[in-house]
Amino acid sequence: MKARKVDQTEIKFMQSFVMAVLILGFITNNWMVILVQVIIFLLTIINPILNPFIFIYKKLLLPMNVLKADWRNDNMEAHRFASMIGFSVSLLSVVFLIKGYSLVGWGLTWLILVFGVLALSGWCAGCYSYYLLNKIGLKGFFKHEMIGNKIPGTRPPKGE
Repeated sequence: MKARKVDQTEIKFMQSFVMAVLILGFITNNWMVILVQVIIFLLTIINPILNPFIFIYKKLLLPMNVLKADWRNDNMEAHRFASMIGFSVSLLSVVFLIKGYSLVGWGLTWLILVFGVLALSGWCAGCYSYYLLNKIGLKGFFKHEMIGNKIPGTRPPKGE
């Protein structure tokens, strides 16, 4: 199988800004901020370069050598699936917040934040789910197996 590369710095940069937007929404108690993140997730699902955080990373920070790419053998589909989950949970959060169920709405937002911290630490729940769906035999979008990891969802090791 041909090696597939994903820039892990790009993923971590995007995850950091997702968390910043969600925290801002919580601090300001403003569901519209969370809705902005829902839209950003949707843009990421359609095409990652449409994500403004990825755009800033690729078009500004990389060329200026502010951050350095960390290319590793990986499957971008797993990360896009994680964005799909983030989109779904964030959208549910907004719906609950609009309907006045603040505890549930903000609870879902904090759920995404907790999983964001785990992802920055090296384990992605969305990627884990992607690889489990592959393992049970779903193909199509889920056709890619884990690359170089022993534990599904963990960040791929350097140099493989």
